[in-house]
Amino acid sequence: MRGALAVENTSEPEQLANYIRSLAGFERYTPGGSYGHVGATLANAVLQSNNNYERNVQPRVERIREEYARETSLRDIKRLLGKITAQEFLHWNGTRKAKTFNDLVKLLSQEGVNTEDDLRQWLQRDDSKAKLLKIHFIGQKTVDYLKILVGLDEEAMDRHLLGFLERAGLGKLNYERGKEVIHRTADLMGWKRAHLDHSIWRYMSGGKQSRLGSTTE
Repeated sequence: MRGALAVENTSEPEQLANYIRSLAGFERYTPGGSYGHVGATLANAVLQSNNNYERNVQPRVERIREEYARETSLRDIKRLLGKITAQEFLHWNGTRKAKTFNDLVKLLSQEGVNTEDDLRQWLQRDDSKAKLLKIHFIGQKTVDYLKILVGLDEEAMDRHLLGFLERAGLGKLNYERGKEVIHRTADLMGWKRAHLDHSIWRYMSGGKQSRLGSTTE
């Protein structure tokens, strides 16, 4: 495959690490810090699926952070949703993502989550993943991406990352297998897993504004 470093007797993580090191335009990016705003974090997680980040997601997240700068907790969001619809909050016309957002707010409220720190702690519980996956249209990628948004060291496999693995000569991997390879490659290279995820995403998306905001290292 073009661009791949095919080396016999090389493990997949070693092959991926060698491929990364061969790319002159590949830079190491550190994701920006978490928002400290539960509404913005949940909006980002819900809107990002099958969406253009720069055009459709980022402006809406920034609008939430500016327009509702004081309403940073889940209780604040619940009060807002008693006055406006989730569609208005998200500035989104469709009903599917709005329903997913409402369902997510409901679940987290039931789980006693209020601040982003609460959310970070809850996402590390053994049962949080299963509960999130019961919400319609929340899949493994969204669960992992939500963890990244709150500052946990995780990978969220999407078409960019899976495509990058294919370019590296690893073939068409499924979500879990791709995640395992990036996980082991990050460990091999001494990188945080979320940093490798983010750096690959930036490289594959042409170095455009990132999903989270970032700096180069």
